[in-house]
Amino acid sequence: MKKTGRKLIEFIWIFLLKLQRIVMLVSICVSASAIMLEVIMRYVFKSSIVGIEELAAYLAFWLYFIGAVYGSYERSHIKADLSHLIFKNPIHYAKGRAVTSLISFALSLYIIPWAWRYVEWGIKRHEQSSSTLFGDTYPVVYFQVSILCGLILMSFYFLVEAIQWIRPVLKGGPIPEEMMLAREESDSWI
Repeated sequence: MKKTGRKLIEFIWIFLLKLQRIVMLVSICVSASAIMLEVIMRYVFKSSIVGIEELAAYLAFWLYFIGAVYGSYERSHIKADLSHLIFKNPIHYAKGRAVTSLISFALSLYIIPWAWRYVEWGIKRHEQSSSTLFGDTYPVVYFQVSILCGLILMSFYFLVEAIQWIRPVLKGGPIPEEMMLAREESDSWI
């Protein structure tokens, strides 16, 4: 039973990572292609594709928020960490990092209801894009959801990081070397 649960957790962990990577890859490719196509249309053909800039901007939302999630997973997100200069004892350093991870978790958790209300507001308003790219408008809520998904996943990764820092503190054992660095990339990116 324990082995099955561990396999399931590992599957979910890898699935989330692959999904994030696919979303980042697709959103950056489509956004960059859309911008390049618009530049070619505008400066070579002296024409424009209505709505392509709006699509690129909305896809950038997914790229930014899933990129932030991925940075949280890697532990490479932007932070002003001087704790290694203050705490020379590894256990005190781990305690400091556990506290900062818990604060990050609490703050991202605090913002989730705002993101949820923003998505609810988008659903109630039935706001549509102002452009008619591909012959029809599309609901803007598809892109507002990126904020909510990003915050939920960032909260999850901050909680995981906090637990990983708390474990050696409670056990009184050494800090695992991998905790001191960003997570390694896997062999296959997707």
